[in-house]
Amino acid sequence: MTDQAADEAYAAIDAAVDEFADEATELLRRLVAVRSVNPLQPGVDGSLYEGGEKHANELLADALRPLGFGIDWVEVAEGRPNLVAVLPGTGNGRSLGLNGHIDTVAPQSGRFADPWTAVIEDGWLYGLGATDMKAGHAAMWLAAKALQRAGVALAGDLHIHSVVGEETMSHEIGTTAILEAGHLVDGVIVPEPTSTAPDLLRVANAAAGNHLFSVTVRGRSTHWASRNLAIRAGGPGDEIGVNAIDKVVYVYGAMRQLEEQWAFSKSHPSFPAGAFIIHPGVLRADIGVEAAPYFPDRARIDYLLSFPPGYTSEEIAAEVEEHIGLASRLDPWLREHPVEFTWIDSWPPAFTDPEGDFARSVMASRAGLASVEATVPALAAPVTAAAQSDANFYEAYGIPALVCGPGDVRVAHAADERVALANIALAARMIARAAVDWCGLGETVDKR
Repeated sequence: MTDQAADEAYAAIDAAVDEFADEATELLRRLVAVRSVNPLQPGVDGSLYEGGEKHANELLADALRPLGFGIDWVEVAEGRPNLVAVLPGTGNGRSLGLNGHIDTVAPQSGRFADPWTAVIEDGWLYGLGATDMKAGHAAMWLAAKALQRAGVALAGDLHIHSVVGEETMSHEIGTTAILEAGHLVDGVIVPEPTSTAPDLLRVANAAAGNHLFSVTVRGRSTHWASRNLAIRAGGPGDEIGVNAIDKVVYVYGAMRQLEEQWAFSKSHPSFPAGAFIIHPGVLRADIGVEAAPYFPDRARIDYLLSFPPGYTSEEIAAEVEEHIGLASRLDPWLREHPVEFTWIDSWPPAFTDPEGDFARSVMASRAGLASVEATVPALAAPVTAAAQSDANFYEAYGIPALVCGPGDVRVAHAADERVALANIALAARMIARAAVDWCGLGETVDKR
């Protein structure tokens, strides 16, 4: 691809993005109107949102068919199909995937009575899922529409994977299901929120892994007034009763000790010092009912930890269990009644080599956009993602993945979720450039 051919393609793409930006806004408005709340969200009545993800993906499929995309469906969870749309390349170029999750978190009370009715104010579109991440879907569509309008054919295939389940780490029914079905690509851009003004269109190549788990300790219930006999000299001690709260506090202290060790033992050049944490989020203790006049005979802490690239979830789980096991040996009760671990969900860490071919290509595409668009600041190197995304699961499959999108992570999962409409056009220009640079130019096609 000559520089002149590329420059002509970029100019035609930019003009087409401007031409169809309003249609992308309308697509986003229609996507927001679909109640595609993840039915497995905590506290959600899933029956209220059955079919929402499917409806939203069908809407997107209908928008992509006229652009030449072939449509396929991967459905692992009944009624929650993933969309795989493929625009065939006209040569032997590398393939590019674009991934976006169609599910949203649950609605919250905000300024507007109906979170599914998009409201536009001062260049912002408000609505549930607007920034996380239906604006990314609108940007993907706009990039594809601009390629078609500009008459730019790609040598390699362009995939759009619109998946379910991301908000609850349900990758087995979403992105991983698509990969296991054989829809593999040579590189992926995930247009999750990375545009916090003035740092628009940051490109992220690394993300921490995380693990959701719980620890449960067992006690021995008795009357609350027996506490002195259980803990004071001269009493029968554990024989009369064991307060599970006392024991779980001991375990909490050991876990906190491990977390402090991690500030030194867990590090990665893409992350600031002390980035990896073991967060206690829920504490419960009772005898089956909430009643203070008893020794609780069970206590549980739910944790969410983060860990760096280079470790597996299994390795991290083993390290946590070993540390707590060693600490428990110093306590006679816990030595005989071991802490119970429940490992629930895990997100693998992600790291795409910033010096690899894919990252260098995408960063060059972004640099080209920044050179002609004043609102896009220069970016010397990829950054660390603010949160996990499905990019992690492509990485786990050995596919380089980068995150770059129009939304603002600070308003994701917020009551007044919103996205700057101008950022959708910028993201579309970025995505289209990346497609041209990575996939290569194919045979010229007629503008439509």
